[in-house]
This record gives sequence, structure tokens and C-alpha cells, in this order.
Amino acid sequence: MITKNKKLQNIINWTAITALMIFYGGTWLSPDFYHITEIYASLIVFVCLAVLFVANVDWIGALKTRDLSFYALIIACPLALLNLFIMHSNKGCLILLTDFLLLWYLADKVRFSKYQMRFMYVVFTLVFLVWIIKDLAFSYNPNTGASVTVFSFLCVLAYLVGFTRKKEIYGLITTMLMVRVINLVIWHRARGAFVALFLFLFFYYVIPKKWWQDVKKFKALSLFSTLGSIAFVFLYVAAASTGVNFQMPIFYKDVFSGREQVWLEIFDKLKEHPLTGIGSGYKLESFFEYNIHNVMYDILAVHGIIVFILAMYIILGRMFMIPGRLAFADDLPCKGSRIVAVSGIYAMAIESFIDMDFSWPPYAPVVLFLLLIIFDGEDDGKG
Repeated sequence: MITKNKKLQNIINWTAITALMIFYGGTWLSPDFYHITEIYASLIVFVCLAVLFVANVDWIGALKTRDLSFYALIIACPLALLNLFIMHSNKGCLILLTDFLLLWYLADKVRFSKYQMRFMYVVFTLVFLVWIIKDLAFSYNPNTGASVTVFSFLCVLAYLVGFTRKKEIYGLITTMLMVRVINLVIWHRARGAFVALFLFLFFYYVIPKKWWQDVKKFKALSLFSTLGSIAFVFLYVAAASTGVNFQMPIFYKDVFSGREQVWLEIFDKLKEHPLTGIGSGYKLESFFEYNIHNVMYDILAVHGIIVFILAMYIILGRMFMIPGRLAFADDLPCKGSRIVAVSGIYAMAIESFIDMDFSWPPYAPVVLFLLLIIFDGEDDGKG
């Protein structure tokens, strides 16, 4: 930690949060801003997260107390850097991995003031309202347009749910917003956004709230949403190899539309470099750009099995802590918010079976915000 002075720490946190939310707001409200910063997105997020790390993490204490997640972090990133030179990868893949791991490591380390959390909420609300009113999707990409609407909505609902318990009118507003979000997702035929929204609705409205405190079931879901992503790749490729295919209703796209070819090609190459991974400089023959469309498989393929294991240790370590955070949530006014955040995180994680949204830098503020709500990353300061 750079300082034990709470006032200075608060100023540093405000600086990082402001930069992060300007990045999020600018990205999704201005197409010109998006296209200018697109190639620097992972670097922008890294600088913000690094500032939060320096200001909030007692790394000397972490070394002394043998914080295994910290050790996994400081081993995984240099090892990924070494692999980068060995496999001649693009530098961006290292920053992308570091960003994703920092998000998870910082989840229970950072505590923002209520005003800082509200500031983030206001920006998410602004972005969300603009998109559901104006729908800027065709200035970006229809799939992306649906995704940013859904993910921003998760952040809005995480705060709005607290008000719905006080006045019925807020419940009506929530329902109306939900209908509009569903309408946009179907209008743009966005499969990834639809999967994320469907899973969120299932987790939040269907699964009994007490289920989230069942440690065994929760660990099973955590393993499924991470390691299950790798299993999904092999099952998907195996199913595609049968030659059977059909078109999905509403989306008018084939179930097997090319990912199976990319995943199989990546696997064949990965077998030659299991420890270092194949890097991000590999030229795919089955697709015009290097996009694996699966977050966990991307970490494994690009960085190798050792880095993948370390990354899973960090991510699963935080996931396994969540039931403990929910166990005493009934005594807090934010219990509904936590369930929304948990449902959102796992919806995004499982959606990442078929896309890269979960680790894509422009959505990093969403992941950070939801994780901070889960881990009660709000203190009593007035910053």
C-alpha cells in the first residue's frame, strides 16, 4: 500500500475511478472516442487497476503472510511475459491477462466510499439510459450494442433493487426497463447478450436465494463457470464433428457457425506448446482474425497450462469466498444488490463460453463494480 493516510488513499482512488468511468462512458457514448481508444483500451484499464492496486494492497504484508493469491498473481504475470517473448506474442495479450487477474485479486482488497460507488452507478445509469432510449448499436456493432445495454443494466439493477423494496413504483420501473432490454437484445439478434440476460434472469429470479449460501452447490457452479468453459469447447467441437447442424430461432444463425473450426485448430496447435501456449501472434487459417471467443480457453491457449492454473487459482479462490459474503447479507440493506451482482458475474462468466466479453477491457468497470458489491467494497468514508 502506497500510504496509510486515508485521505491520500481516497484521492488516489478517486483519480483511478474517475479515469475508469470516463473511459467507460466515453467508449459507449461516443463512437469516435471508442475508435480512438480501442487499441489502448487494455492499457488504460491496466493503469487504473495498477493505481488501485498500489493504493489499496499491502503487498509487503501479502508477502509476509504468504497470501497465495498474491503469489499466484506475481508469478503468473512474469511467466506470461516470458511466454510472450518465447512465442513472439503481441504485448496486448499480457496486459489483457493482467487486467483480468487484477480485477479478481482486487475484489476483496478495495473499499470505495459510498460516494465513489454512487459515482460509478451514475455513469452506468447514464450509459444505460442513452442506449435504451437512442440505441446506438449501429454506430458500433449490433452484438456489442446489445451487450453493453445488458451489462450496464446489471449495474443499474444492483442499486435499483434496494429501492424496489421501499416503493412499488420502482418495481414497475424495473419491469419496464427489463422489457426494453429484452426487446433490444432480440432486435439485434445478439446471441451472447441473450445468453447473459437469460442466465441472469434465471439466477436472480428462479434460483432460491438460500441456494447461493450452499457451499457445495456454489463451488460446483464456480467450477462449471470456469473449468466447465474448457469442457464446453471439447463438447462443442465433438458435437459439430457429427455433421448435424440447425438454425436457431429468432437469431437466424446456425448453432455451429465457425467457432468449432477455430477451437479445433487452436487445440491442434496447443498440443505442440502446452506449457508456453501458442501466443497471440498465431495466424488462424479458419478465421480472418485471432479471436478465440472463449475467455478461459483463450487464457489456456495463449499463455499455456501453468499460467492457466495460476489464473484459475486466483479466480476460483475469489469465487469460493462469495458464499461467505452472502451468509450475513440478510443483516444488510444491500442483500438484494449482492444477489444481483452475484447473478450478473456468473451470467457473464458462462456467457464467456462463447465470447470474450468477460475479459474485454471496455467491460472491466462492470466486472469491478459487481465484484465490489459482492465483496462489500464500500466503506463508511465520506470521500
